[in-house]
Amino acid sequence: MIKFQHFNNHLKQAMLQIKTNWKDALYAGIAAGISWFISLNLLSHSHPIFAAMSALICLAPGQPDHRRQAIYVLIGVMTGVLIGEITLLLPPMPIEMRIALVGFIGLLIASSYATIPVIIIQAGVSAIMVFAMGTEVAGFTRVTDVMVGTGVGLIFSQILFTPDQIQVLKISIERFFHELANNFTLAADSLEKSDTATANRALKSCGRVHTALITLIGSINIVRDNARWTLRGRISSREVTTLALRYDKTAIRLYAATLLFCEALVNAIKKQREEPPEWLTDSVRLAASNCRFLAGDIKGDEAFKKPDRSIREDPSITWRDCIKSMELVENTLARFYKSKTRSSRLQSWRKKRIINAVREEMIWQKNKK
Repeated sequence: MIKFQHFNNHLKQAMLQIKTNWKDALYAGIAAGISWFISLNLLSHSHPIFAAMSALICLAPGQPDHRRQAIYVLIGVMTGVLIGEITLLLPPMPIEMRIALVGFIGLLIASSYATIPVIIIQAGVSAIMVFAMGTEVAGFTRVTDVMVGTGVGLIFSQILFTPDQIQVLKISIERFFHELANNFTLAADSLEKSDTATANRALKSCGRVHTALITLIGSINIVRDNARWTLRGRISSREVTTLALRYDKTAIRLYAATLLFCEALVNAIKKQREEPPEWLTDSVRLAASNCRFLAGDIKGDEAFKKPDRSIREDPSITWRDCIKSMELVENTLARFYKSKTRSSRLQSWRKKRIINAVREEMIWQKNKK
């Protein structure tokens, strides 16, 4: 049963990754074809493979910032080609030694002014390619192809197909809450069984939550940058800024509280001095359900539910840290849900106010007659 649940979680994660990346993959493929067409028909390059490759590198899924990726690739290629052209003036030597020397010089010079891995790698690879394939194929002809590929990539990413910044944040926050839900499910199972191994699995799963948090923070940085540098980002910049601030603070608090809860849970179960409070397991499962709701996994009539704290007695010393961390999780989830639905609740309140005013006016008119 545990293996099936593990496989099911990986399958859901894979489907979520596909849902996140399929558009970027499609745009990268189209950009590669357009770059090939431009270099082949307009620049008369017989095999413009570097133009297509550059477009793929710039728009490939998983890149944190397509604009910077395109610029980094272009800088690295130009550096490598220039170094490769200069190293052709070296005296004759064995091919192996020349390749080693050219690659070393390309990487060293690029690393002297850049700390970006893409720039350094492209510089070293381009320098070797100039020597191995010749200047006519891998020299400034390649620079031209790379300029075409990166140019098409920039047009796609910054003008034509800039991703919806709100959707980018939504997907990242949904993944974060999905990982939180899995974490709390494992924690609830460990409480029911008083199983230290399951509690340790819950603690280790905080690593996946941390990965989702890093992805979310990266998405927040990207959308903030796109809000300044892209047309579509400027249109929705106000809403993006508000959501980014909300998600950033909430996600960090939730991760910290979850990590503290799992550590306290492992320690409490290991000691086995006292039984956990009867309501704790239900509270953890409710937190998992609320996370699934915020992740979009639960739809229909079910909604966010606040925990009932009237039945909770004072915690024992063994479970005090665990319960405090759980209450911090509950408070943060409730605060996030309240801020998320604030606009809809405000609209509902205004609509209700208008309806009541119309009803009172109708009653007054009826009484007057």
